[in-house]
Amino acid sequence: MVLTRGTGTVLVAVTALTLAACGNASPEAQSPESTNTQSFTVVDDVGRNVTFDKPVTKAVVANRYNSELIRAMGSIDKVIAVDTNTAQDRKYWKQFDPDQVIGKGQSELNYEQIITLAPDVLITPKNGPYEQDAAKLDKAGIKVVVVTGWDNSQLPKQVDILGKVFDNEEGAKKVNAFFTGTLDKVKERTGSITPKKTVYWEYGDPFTTCIPGTSNDGWHNMLVSAGATNLFGDPSITGDTIDPEKVLSGDPDLIIKTTSGKALKNTGISTPPSAQEMQEVVDEMTSRPGWSQLKAVKNNNLYVATGFAHGGLGKVIGTVYTAKWLYPEQMKDIDPDAIFDEWMQMQGQSPIKGHTFRAGTPGAA
Repeated sequence: MVLTRGTGTVLVAVTALTLAACGNASPEAQSPESTNTQSFTVVDDVGRNVTFDKPVTKAVVANRYNSELIRAMGSIDKVIAVDTNTAQDRKYWKQFDPDQVIGKGQSELNYEQIITLAPDVLITPKNGPYEQDAAKLDKAGIKVVVVTGWDNSQLPKQVDILGKVFDNEEGAKKVNAFFTGTLDKVKERTGSITPKKTVYWEYGDPFTTCIPGTSNDGWHNMLVSAGATNLFGDPSITGDTIDPEKVLSGDPDLIIKTTSGKALKNTGISTPPSAQEMQEVVDEMTSRPGWSQLKAVKNNNLYVATGFAHGGLGKVIGTVYTAKWLYPEQMKDIDPDAIFDEWMQMQGQSPIKGHTFRAGTPGAA
C-alpha cells in the first residue's frame, strides 16, 4: 500500500494526539500495575478495621487456638513465629523454635523480637492487651488483628477473619463446616433434653471453675453446647474460686477436671499425662471432704481431660466428649474419639490416645 503525503500527515497528527492523550491520562489509566488492587480491610474480633496494602505473607501468632485454626485451614506456612505456650510442644509444632518466640503468651509479648522478625501482622486474642500491641507495633508498620480462637460462641467469625487475612476463604470454609457440622450433631441429640443434667467443671487449681463472662467463658460455653447446666453458670458470681460447699449441695451429675499435665499452667501439649498422673488427679479430688458421697463420684462419672484435647477447635471436641458422658444413650451413634482423630488429621497429626481418663477405670477413657 502506498501512502500519499496528505495521508501521512493525517496519521502523524493522529499519533501525536494519541501520545498526548496518554501523557495526560491519570496514573491509574497509564499503568494498571500501579493500582493498589491488592489492598484489603479486615474487621477483626473487636470491631477494629485493619487495612493491609498487600497480601499477608508473614505473620506472628499468639495463642495456640489461633495457630491450630490457621494450620487446619492450610495457611500455617505463612506463620513465622508463635508464643511459648504454643512452641513448648516440640512434637506438635516442630517448625517453631521455643527459643525464637514472640513472648510467653498474648499478655506477655516481646515487641522488640516481633519488630526484629518484621512480620506483616500480629494475630492475638481479645484477652490480651491488643491496643497496647497496636500502639507498640504500628510505628514499625506491623498490623495487629484480634482473633480469639478459643471463643467457641463465635468461632465461625474468627475463622472467617483468618480466611480474609491469609486470602484463604476456601480453607476457612472447610474448618467452619467441620465445626458447625459437629456442633449440630450434638445439638440434634441433646438440645431438647429437659431437665438438663448438671456439670461441675474444674481447671488447674482446686475449685477454679468456669463462670460466664470470665476468662474461662469458653469452657462455660462448651458445657452449654453439650446440653448441660453449668453448676456455676451464674454470671454474677465473683472471685477466682468458688465456695466448695456449693459443689456438695449441688451434687452434680458429672464432674470434669481439665488438666495441663506437664504443659505450662492452663495450656496444653499433644503428649498426654500418664494414666498414673491422671489417677493422682482423681485421688486428690475424691479425697476432698464430702466428695466420696457425691453421685458423680459414686457412679464413676468423674473424668479427667487435657486442655489440649478438650480445647480443640473452639472446644467443640470437649463439647462432644461432655455430651457423650452426660447423655450416652442419646449420643450412642457419636464417637468423640473419632471426631478428635479427624481434628488431629486436619493438624497433620496421627491419632493421639490418652487425653481422657475416667475415674474407676484402669486406663484412659
